[in-house]
Amino acid sequence: MPRGQYVRKLKTEALTEISGVVKQEVFTTLPWWDKLNSTEQTSVITEGQKLAQALLHYGQARLQVGEHLAMLQTILEPHNLFVRFLRAFRFSQRTAYRYIAGYKNASGRLPENVLKAAMARGINIVGDTEAKPLGAYTAAVEKLPPPTTANETQANTWLDQIEQVRKQTKAESPPITLPVGDPETLKKEVIRFCKLRYERLPHNKRVRESWSKAVVSLLLSEFGLSQQAFTPVPMPEEWQVRRGRPRQIATA
Repeated sequence: MPRGQYVRKLKTEALTEISGVVKQEVFTTLPWWDKLNSTEQTSVITEGQKLAQALLHYGQARLQVGEHLAMLQTILEPHNLFVRFLRAFRFSQRTAYRYIAGYKNASGRLPENVLKAAMARGINIVGDTEAKPLGAYTAAVEKLPPPTTANETQANTWLDQIEQVRKQTKAESPPITLPVGDPETLKKEVIRFCKLRYERLPHNKRVRESWSKAVVSLLLSEFGLSQQAFTPVPMPEEWQVRRGRPRQIATA
């Protein structure tokens, strides 16, 4: 974003109102609602709406942090003072830029009522990267963009729809498959890695023996193997991790 330009400012004052965002139908249409007696249903509605209020304030606070950081960035970066300001408030640069990106992504891509309803319902639809500006919902929103203007009911309807699109999009995505590697090469890589980590343990025989047994036991569980009996096998010479420069081969 060019310096001196701002993303439109969120009307955070409007976000403080919970009325209409989470209606009673959100609770009464739950599949297990009839299992509760009338007293329990009343309590769930009351506490649920209070929870929505708390979630709304939490989401609002995160966006306000990003909003203020974005403004400070615009003022201070031309003087190379923004990072120094962050240090004074115990912010890492990475954390600060994530807040800023989240605020800009939300304010630039989502109508206020949609954002308000999403926060009140605990739907994390705000991302902090360019690749996924709306987090896990980025691809779904590309397929079903939010309404330009929407009241509370329309906003909640769209959120319900986008959740279904997200699930469908995720199901349609091809599974991630790793390339098949050479078994001996992969075995050597694992042995070398474990050897390096073993050398970082305290020089205590009991500690190292306990650690080694725990690692093997965890691997058996992870690989779905039953209890096994093992016999030590010498490591091939070429698998040894060497330190320093490789030896020079003399030439005639």
